[in-house]
Amino acid sequence: MHTYLYRTNYQSYEQDLCALDMRGLFNVDFKEKVFLSRRLVDPSLSPFIKHRLEIIHRTDSFDYLLHLIETQAIEAQGFNVVYVPLYKNDPYRIKGKSYSKEIGLRIIGWPSFKTPKLVYGVSFYQGQWVFGLLKSNEVVWDKHLNKPFSYSSSLGIHMAKVLLNVVAQGDRTKKIIDPCCGVGTVLLEGANVGYKIEGREIKDKVAKNAEANIAYYGYDVKVTTGDIKDINETYDGVIIDLPYGNFSHTTDEDIDAILYHAKRIGRRCVIVASVNIKERLLDQGLQIIDRCKVGKSQKGDFARYVFLCIGDLA
Repeated sequence: MHTYLYRTNYQSYEQDLCALDMRGLFNVDFKEKVFLSRRLVDPSLSPFIKHRLEIIHRTDSFDYLLHLIETQAIEAQGFNVVYVPLYKNDPYRIKGKSYSKEIGLRIIGWPSFKTPKLVYGVSFYQGQWVFGLLKSNEVVWDKHLNKPFSYSSSLGIHMAKVLLNVVAQGDRTKKIIDPCCGVGTVLLEGANVGYKIEGREIKDKVAKNAEANIAYYGYDVKVTTGDIKDINETYDGVIIDLPYGNFSHTTDEDIDAILYHAKRIGRRCVIVASVNIKERLLDQGLQIIDRCKVGKSQKGDFARYVFLCIGDLA
């Protein structure tokens, strides 16, 4: 089996959100920013994964690493080799280009430094040199910031990406719905990385704004107007950001109904709220299997509570 080395990064106030993301994608107890896994995950799914190195060789000595590469007689056209520092205090960062050059000279073929077809990476991890195929996160994080319609209360981009990963476990074949989609923040992030997602919105004007945002970026995502209670289809995942704020006229009864129907139509439900609704979820018969509290910024002046629950179809 292949082994992959993943490098993550996050702001301090997003540490718990990153941990939730990694648990969803890798089913591991996330403790370190750099970790090994047997699971193949596209780095672009996550706002926190920066690189994935598919390990070809792992050895204690750089000279022996060069020997292994030379002996294997690797052939490649249009390749590049880069040194990937895993930590700020990486002792080999300064000479990274020299290490990359030494490896590149032992690969048979023509390099391409500007537009490589294939990128090899080399790093120093836990006392060993690791070499392999490098895949970097290719998603531009601020791509959807200029959408035509937006609300100040909309989910952040990082949060939206994590909700998708948690509810689908990184499986882009699973069928997902955001039945309270607003202007489509989650829909845009899902479409951008290939998740199979659709949206629903009870307010016709807001649903049209979501459609306009989706059309602006050329995505193909279905958005319907209507109440969650009228949904008869079933889904692998349901994502709900519960309405809140001064302009929300949602009552406690409305929220209970949303939770009830989310459980009814989905195998896994991820619920976001501006207050801790643990008891309300339990009262609705939802089994909480993971959760976290996330600040909106370093100031910590606003927080959202994220709950991953099992629905009736699980």
